[in-house]
Amino acid sequence: MKTKLSSINLLTELEQPRNQDLRAELSEKTFSAHSLIFAPGHEQDLVFIVKKGRLRLYLAVEDKEFSLAILEPGDIYATHTQAHVQSIDEVVLLLIPTRRLHEYMASHPALSATIISILGMLLKQSFSIINSLVFKDITRRLIDFLLNEAAQSKIRDDRGIIIELNLTTTDLAAVLGSSRQTLSTILGAMLKEGVLVKRQRGAYLLPDLNRLINYVRP
Repeated sequence: MKTKLSSINLLTELEQPRNQDLRAELSEKTFSAHSLIFAPGHEQDLVFIVKKGRLRLYLAVEDKEFSLAILEPGDIYATHTQAHVQSIDEVVLLLIPTRRLHEYMASHPALSATIISILGMLLKQSFSIINSLVFKDITRRLIDFLLNEAAQSKIRDDRGIIIELNLTTTDLAAVLGSSRQTLSTILGAMLKEGVLVKRQRGAYLLPDLNRLINYVRP
């Protein structure tokens, strides 16, 4: 799973003079970490843009949760879907009624194209996650996740690539659709074998990507 849906940041678009009218209409609200912010059937039909923090977007079926994406600053989503939206960190959201945003987009094609592009990336990732849940076990999902993070990391030295997840084991297990115990066991084995090296809370060193790619859980 990618933790960044797109290189497009909607917050940057909102800072443009041509979008100041829309920015003035957005209400701002703060939510604490690990809060269920929106659930299916939410009474208000709103669109929100993430200003600060991260959110987990997931589906809940009986006693199982299936993560679809992690929303970060600049990402956009709506309250009126079948997905649950839960904060990972303290988050600040910019909210606007869906109807009003549609009206604004109709007269501002540049902003409309940006929003459609971000939502398209979200849809693409959702299909990718569904495919992963159906055809890959938790070890492979973790490997894919770590490789994705490595590809985005800018922290590299002669020992390897450093990835800063800033996720607890519980958060990471939820993102990957696993139990905390199962994920802890796999991470422990990877650390013991040197496939991963723990740097600090939520940060790991990947000394050899080929070892990670070809890792088989013992």
